[in-house]
Amino acid sequence: MKARPELQPTLREASTNVLETMFFADAEPAHGAVHSDAVACSLLCTGAEEGSFKVAIDRAALLLLCEAFFGEDDEPGMIRELELLCELTNMLAGSTLSAYAPDHLCPLSTPQLCDVAAHSATLAMPMHRTATANFAIDGGLISVSCALQAAA
Repeated sequence: MKARPELQPTLREASTNVLETMFFADAEPAHGAVHSDAVACSLLCTGAEEGSFKVAIDRAALLLLCEAFFGEDDEPGMIRELELLCELTNMLAGSTLSAYAPDHLCPLSTPQLCDVAAHSATLAMPMHRTATANFAIDGGLISVSCALQAAA
């Protein structure tokens, strides 16, 4: 079995690829940026890697991603935007885990909306590996974080 890649660059690259490929979003690294009117989502992973993924995104940025994803010219509505946030969280986690542990099964839970503060708390989790990636996209900021440990 080959060695696992570093988590931080894997998360950053996977997130950039998802945002650019699925949403046509220019994702620029945003170090030290602060969210404005954000919503958040989380999911758990089990299997070879156990832990959590969390995504926080400014509402204006989520609206633009939703319009790009669904190809709509009018506002898609908050329920559809939150559904897309859950799906985006699933995409980002799946893409990261596929690159990080390609030879292993890591089932994902159903994404759930969560408090934005829970996103920040991910980096303080007592797991072996944590990573976060912040991106400036049209409409604001998106932050992706994960905390993983090898299954016992």
